[in-house]
Amino acid sequence: MTNRTNTPKMLDNPLRPLEPVDRRLLRGAGLTGTIGGLLMLATFVFVSALGLPDPSAPESLLRFPEIQYARAVENLLYLAGIVLWAVHHELLYQLLRVTAPVLSAAARTVGTLGAAVLAANALLNVATAPMSQAYQQAAEAERSVVVLAWHAAQGVQDSLLVSGALLLPAAIVLFGIALLRGLSPILGWGAVVVGTAGSAAVVVVAATSSTSTLIAVSILGTLVFHLVAGIRWLRLSRS
Repeated sequence: MTNRTNTPKMLDNPLRPLEPVDRRLLRGAGLTGTIGGLLMLATFVFVSALGLPDPSAPESLLRFPEIQYARAVENLLYLAGIVLWAVHHELLYQLLRVTAPVLSAAARTVGTLGAAVLAANALLNVATAPMSQAYQQAAEAERSVVVLAWHAAQGVQDSLLVSGALLLPAAIVLFGIALLRGLSPILGWGAVVVGTAGSAAVVVVAATSSTSTLIAVSILGTLVFHLVAGIRWLRLSRS
């Protein structure tokens, strides 16, 4: 009696015709990767268009009453993108678990941890609101104390950002190596290059114990991978 599984058979032979389960997985991975990447891109565009200050800059605290709604929109877009990236990781694991079971499982685990850390750091406006209110209500001589307390809180938030920004590109490298085994070698090499560059940038930030625009290299690299991979899966699902 022949053993039967629910694993996508396409991955045993990428050239064979797609079955319904293969198309559903590819379509789901394509939608989550593409929409997640677009939401994250929209976050960067939104911040640039409105000229919002860096969340860790003192200006973000001082101007919070006038930018609080813009911050809420920014953070919700960012959180939605992170959640979709986490779902994309799970679907990639489902697609790759036959040809690269260990690598895909490791990539999913590392990626999920990275997404969870960034999600915990997403709604900064919730933490900034009470600090801004305390600053506005404090006497002039006491405001410097509030700013110092806010800086201390931002240090915790920055550590979460650096940790997440290091884990996500590491997951991309692992997914890239898994993709080299048949599903999409070209995308696999691109993922390895982009993920390695992102990881190296965050290692520099962690080693110098300071936040930096290098963090953006990691996030943008992750964005590019999810967006390009999502488009690739959508095309494959229609073939």
